[in-house]
This record gives sequence, structure tokens and C-alpha cells, in this order.
Amino acid sequence: MNLQTAKKYEDLLTGTVDPSPFDYAMMFKADGYFARQRAKTRFKLLKAIERKLLGILRPQERVYWVTTGTTVTLAEQFFVGWMAYYLNRRALVFSTERVLLLEISRGNKPGHLVSQIPYTAIASVKSTWNGLCRVKLLNQKSYAFQSVPSADRKFLADFLRDITQGTNAPFERIQSLENMCPHCYAVTAGHPAGCPSCGGQFKSAGRAALLSFVFPGTGDWYIGHRGVAILEMLGACFWWLVLVISPLLLPADPEMPPITGEYWLTVAVILVIGHSIDALMTYNFARKGHYPLGSRLPAADLPPRLAAD
Repeated sequence: MNLQTAKKYEDLLTGTVDPSPFDYAMMFKADGYFARQRAKTRFKLLKAIERKLLGILRPQERVYWVTTGTTVTLAEQFFVGWMAYYLNRRALVFSTERVLLLEISRGNKPGHLVSQIPYTAIASVKSTWNGLCRVKLLNQKSYAFQSVPSADRKFLADFLRDITQGTNAPFERIQSLENMCPHCYAVTAGHPAGCPSCGGQFKSAGRAALLSFVFPGTGDWYIGHRGVAILEMLGACFWWLVLVISPLLLPADPEMPPITGEYWLTVAVILVIGHSIDALMTYNFARKGHYPLGSRLPAADLPPRLAAD
């Protein structure tokens, strides 16, 4: 029996189970009704991301825990609203070596973005009173993960207490969250045009921003946020129809004052501001990781663990 053939998480705790990098005993330890419900949720998440996760894990690396969380900035909340939570949704995978962050959809389908936080980069992990799982790194950056179940927050804080360096650890600029290539999963620093390890190409954050400036939503469509892109396009079409197209096409009403240059100047300012905000938000999301450009690389260019997939 393996993860994909199991009907419920209890199946993986009894009987003969195929070797795997997952510590089922720790992951699905469930005492009490609510713990069992959380174990069921964790089981569904692990099944959804298993195939992608197996391609990312290193030889001998084991996974102890998985959960979900999302990071949303104030600017994203203000300008993008509730959609920001889904654009930032991640599966948090805690292994023997690192924390992996996998982009996932609302239904836990894996996306393109993959990043990692080595345990050696973590200064502390705390479960806060206001429902956050706060990870502080040695480069003094902090990531506050929202929507992490309270029991998971407490478990992770306890689990990482002996692994992390402590809040008195020295500042190290190089220790930070690391984005990984979506083609071969090698750590790829900065925002290059492609992966130095496998040559796979990435989409350009600058091009995404330019497309969204020309017309809102097109940049998001380019990087793969199709649902958000459609909503933004519909909103932009509405405002262009109301502010520009209707005044140009509808016959003039003799009882209404004529449209002046001041009106068009005001409309131009409104549209430029709206398009600029959308371009900035698109640029912000496009730089959260590496979006693959083109199809997956040939098997010959991939690591052996991926070539056979």
C-alpha cells in the first residue's frame, strides 16, 4: 500500500506500507476527534502534492509534517483584497533539512512556485496570539503565515525549538528564503531570465507588469493567475466602457453639458492610476518566485529523480 492507494490516513498506520520519505506516524498522530479531522485534512493535502514533492526531495530527506498557510501584506490586502489570500496560499512542508513552500490552489493543486527556508536560516518560530505562525530568519526578515491551524502552529513551534538558532543568533545577510527553479528545483538566487543549473527559462516580472499597465489582468494571465486575470479584465472593461467608450459612442444629450477637455484629463488620470496599481501588484506577485516559461525541459536536462517522472 502507498499514499495514493490508501483510502484514509489510518490505512498508512497499519499493515504493510511501501517505503516512502514520509513519516506517517508523526504526521497522522491523532488523539481525539478534532485531531483526527486535522489528520484527514493533512492526508488530502499530502496526496495532492505528493508527486511534485517527490521530485523536490533530496535522497534520504524525510518529511515530518505538512500544513497550509498564506502570507499577505497590507498593500496586497488593500489593493487585491480577498484574492491575495489565494495567490499567496502555500503548502508548508517540514522535512529533516528545511521548510519547503509549495504554491497551491484553493483545492490544493500544486502551482509553479517553489521555495525553501533552510533550518540553518531560521532564528525562531512562534505561534502568536492573533493566529499567526511567525518565522524569523537570521537576515532579520520575518514571514507571518496566516490560516495555519492553531494545533499545527503549536506543534511546529515545539518541533523547531531545538533546530532553530535562537533569537540571539548573529545577523547573516545570506541566510534567507530561497526560490527554486520550477524545472529542476535547484536553488536559483535573484531573478534571472533562466536557471543556471538546467537552462530552463523563467517568465519576466517586468514584462508581466508592462502587460498589466497596458491593460489590467493581462500580466496576471501571462504568469498564470488566470482566475484573477479574468476578474481584473472584466473590471477594467467595465470602467473603460463607462468612462471612455460610452461617452464617445452614445449620442450627446442636449440637456447635459458637453464633454470638455477637463473630463478627458480626469479620465486619463484615473485610468493611469488604476493601470499603474495593477502593474505594481502584478510585478509584486511575479517576483515571489520563478514562473516557468515554456514547457518542461527534456528528460536529458533534468535530474534523474525528475527524468523518470
